[in-house]
Amino acid sequence: MPDGGGARGFYRGRMTAWWVLVGIVVLLVVGTFGYVGWRDRRRLSSPDDNAAAGQARVAQERHEAERYMTQSHVIQRGNNPS
Repeated sequence: MPDGGGARGFYRGRMTAWWVLVGIVVLLVVGTFGYVGWRDRRRLSSPDDNAAAGQARVAQERHEAERYMTQSHVIQRGNNPS
């Protein structure tokens, strides 16, 4: 058998082609899911989301500042002997 295996070589070649085909299909499916997820994430995000996040951050900082001021007034009253 000068061709290196006869029927066995033919089988190995067909299995290699099969696994290459399966790998390509898997890559295409994963790539499609990744692209669709990326596209939908960009489409679902809007400038309103960014504006709302900024307003929430400002409201949180204002609340923290008011709380800090209230606590400092309580501390000052506690140290004041009158």
